[in-house]
Amino acid sequence: MNCKTGISIFFIAFFICANTCYAGDKNTGKYPTAVLVQLRSEHNRILALTEARKYAMVNEVTQDALEVVKHFKLDFHDNFNYCPVYYYIDTNADLVKDKRFDDILFNEDGSPVKNPVINSNSTDYVVVYYGQALSQAKNMLVETDTSKYTYDPEPPAGKGLVVLNDKFQQLNYFYILGFDKMSIKHSKSYKYAYKSKHFEIEYYPFAALFNKTMLDKHGHRHYQSPGKE
Repeated sequence: MNCKTGISIFFIAFFICANTCYAGDKNTGKYPTAVLVQLRSEHNRILALTEARKYAMVNEVTQDALEVVKHFKLDFHDNFNYCPVYYYIDTNADLVKDKRFDDILFNEDGSPVKNPVINSNSTDYVVVYYGQALSQAKNMLVETDTSKYTYDPEPPAGKGLVVLNDKFQQLNYFYILGFDKMSIKHSKSYKYAYKSKHFEIEYYPFAALFNKTMLDKHGHRHYQSPGKE
């Protein structure tokens, strides 16, 4: 297995695997017409492990990444119906930032989005990903401190669903802490959760909470255990 082959595993499997608001951005002030979900490819991790010839780990990380994709999609399929949802791979994030959507947005089943409700002139959509959020004051509609996007000295605890505007500025985030991860095992939401056995690769469900609260102007940092039914 060479480096190129190892990195290609995820992308091939992604396309085979088949299994959508109130905007807090004061610059738009409109309901989002779509949600763009950024899916992690674990590209850098796969590249490093491939170069180190740790092929068993490459296979494990690839499978973990695919499981996260599957659970992410299932969560939004079952629990989010506010507006259309499109997916893209994180390696295409720069294209999304430039609003070059052709051939990079996909439906839940992996098929290309042929007629998206957004285009290169659209501003009324949001981007979401699962990961680490930036610190953000509750009374801020959008985090505009550009230095934080390079280095945030005090990031909030826990990972979760991070919500960005079309400029990739943080509007809001939802997070989960360790004790909530334990409680979710005993809830019906557990089927949407996934955690790797050996790597820091995970997904915990926030689609229902996002669908319910959107970008609630009464608090830009929502906290509620997804395990609470």
